[in-house]
Amino acid sequence: MRSVVLAGLRAHLLRLVLTGLVVVLSVGFTAATLILTDSLDAGSRRELAAGAEGVDLAVLPPPDATLSEADLDAIAGLDGVAAAAPRQEATVHTADADGRIDPFGYARVLAPPLGTSIEGDGVVLDRRSAERLGLGVGEEITVAADGSAELVALPITALADPSSDAGDDPEITASWEVVRELADPAGASRVDLRLADGAGTAAVRAALPGDLEALTGPELAQRLVDASSQREALRIPLLMLGAVSLIVAAFVIANTFRILVAQRTRELALLRTVGATRRQVLRGVLAESAAVGLAGSLAGVAAGALTALAVGSLLDASLVLTVTGTTVAWSVVIGVLMTVGSALLPARSATRVSPLAALQAVPDGADSRTAGRVRAVLGVLAMVAGALLQVAGAAAGTSGGGMGLVAVVFGAAVCFLGLLILGPTMVPPLVRMLGGIAARLSGGSRSTADLATANAVRNPRRVAATTAALLIGVTTVAGFLTVVESARDSVSVVVDGRVPADFAVRTATAEPIPDAVARAVEELPEIGSVVEDGGDVLAVDAAGGVDGDDARAAIVAATADHPELSVQSFAQRRADFEQDLNEAVNVVLAILALALVIAFIGIANTLSLSVHERTREIGLLRALGLTRRQTRIMLGVEAALMGAVAAVVGSAAGALFAWAAVSSIEELEFVVPWGLLALSGAVATVLGVLASIAPGQRAARTSPVVALAAE
Repeated sequence: MRSVVLAGLRAHLLRLVLTGLVVVLSVGFTAATLILTDSLDAGSRRELAAGAEGVDLAVLPPPDATLSEADLDAIAGLDGVAAAAPRQEATVHTADADGRIDPFGYARVLAPPLGTSIEGDGVVLDRRSAERLGLGVGEEITVAADGSAELVALPITALADPSSDAGDDPEITASWEVVRELADPAGASRVDLRLADGAGTAAVRAALPGDLEALTGPELAQRLVDASSQREALRIPLLMLGAVSLIVAAFVIANTFRILVAQRTRELALLRTVGATRRQVLRGVLAESAAVGLAGSLAGVAAGALTALAVGSLLDASLVLTVTGTTVAWSVVIGVLMTVGSALLPARSATRVSPLAALQAVPDGADSRTAGRVRAVLGVLAMVAGALLQVAGAAAGTSGGGMGLVAVVFGAAVCFLGLLILGPTMVPPLVRMLGGIAARLSGGSRSTADLATANAVRNPRRVAATTAALLIGVTTVAGFLTVVESARDSVSVVVDGRVPADFAVRTATAEPIPDAVARAVEELPEIGSVVEDGGDVLAVDAAGGVDGDDARAAIVAATADHPELSVQSFAQRRADFEQDLNEAVNVVLAILALALVIAFIGIANTLSLSVHERTREIGLLRALGLTRRQTRIMLGVEAALMGAVAAVVGSAAGALFAWAAVSSIEELEFVVPWGLLALSGAVATVLGVLASIAPGQRAARTSPVVALAAE
């Protein structure tokens, strides 16, 4: 059978190329995610471990405590200690453009590591924040300790690269004296020691009070790495999105092998005639799928590594690509198992080919069988169970630790599984309905549209499987867009519901806003009304006909003596939120586009194989007068119908799933983005049409003489 398998691979090489490309894309995304997160994590570990270089011993206080100045003096005065560097991180508020304390703006102030020192009030600011804030050496960054109304101007003496665990907030390195004044609670989180020549760590450990913990340099490095590694925060969401592409790829691969098995009925029957057993036929088909999966997975790992290098270079120019054997092994295993698993059912159907089939004409692949009664019952039960779970989750809301949302997600998965099971029953009637509409709108090409509709539904299982690949992508995109637009629309509802005003005056301290300030703002001619909300917020409305910028400038002037009071425009807050939301949406949609690309390949693959098995039929139609243009239109309409069905069903399912998810989250209002859903549906339909171009060209080149040739 080995030679038979190799011969089969050579004979059907071109047909398997698109299947291999599907494996490359899906496995490539998985490999890129694993390699990128491994590379970023390895770089983070190296940088964090470097923070412990030169440290002979690190002394830590008991849990939930800090080291006082007396503790630091006592530790620095121990015999054998050559140098001591207190370490602490203070979280402070930054000042906004008005020079006020921003209650939503934060910065990290760090004490310098052992072996470095910063004199006076000068600080080192990270380059990324300096560029974003427009600050440079010689200028000042203004901060305030948490809960304090006193602004502190810190002169910038140097710029440095941000640390590996730096977030979006500015990172400031300052002297211990500055950090000590800003830290809350006061004191050091640890003190790093460099021992004198000849001093032993055991002796220093023994001299420490019993409630203090001492770590060697390597132990400290490991502690820092374990506490700061955040690769799962990036890896898990990406892998969850990648799972969508793997599922879509599985449907495409299964459909491809199902068609290939149907086309090779006579070949398989001849093998059975000359003595091949069912087990050998099964092994042969699975061996072909394993070969495709292995080749595609290896190419996918290579493509993933290049993608990870490109993306990682944008995130960190100094990134060193880290490709581990575990990552390669997992990526290849996932690709091979996905391919072989997807081909398992088609391979089992191949074992049922009778030797007598070798005496029959080669079938055209048509299969008029619809879903059986058991399948229909299972599909309905799954959809009902999933719908009940979603309704229960939506009713539960966020109570019980967010279990309502968990129930919604699980219910959506079960419901969608039922939808896929019912595919062979649901898709053909929808195709006929849309095909009828297309026929009525096509005018003189009605006969061509009718032919396309008949071809699309002649094999219910195949059209359902082909549509399912695109359906998964459209449903995911539609659901995501609906949730995003609901969140976007709810921003105004949530914000205005809490503070229904044009502006909010907030205090950054625990002290309430003085009554004199509230009266001064209320008496401004540019202000219409002022409502106090809880003592720490003033909800301010501009007077009728007053420009918003003028009203805000008046409020800022009235509160000039109170740097702890910030004046916020809700219009600007909403704009900032939408900008952040749009950036996240663009990233997720770019990833989900991979699933649509794989589905596009699946439709092209199905149509290409369908054209091959319908050569005689197309030749006969050409002999009866079907023109090349009509042939291309027929294939295009056929593909458009599959794309349109996926668009309609996927958009409806995605919107319903999103409704349950939004309903399970308090303070969110459900909004249907009709325009975006229509756009995603149009994209799905256009993808179907584009996928038909190459198969349509091939079909159009079919000569009418082919109809007279015997196979």
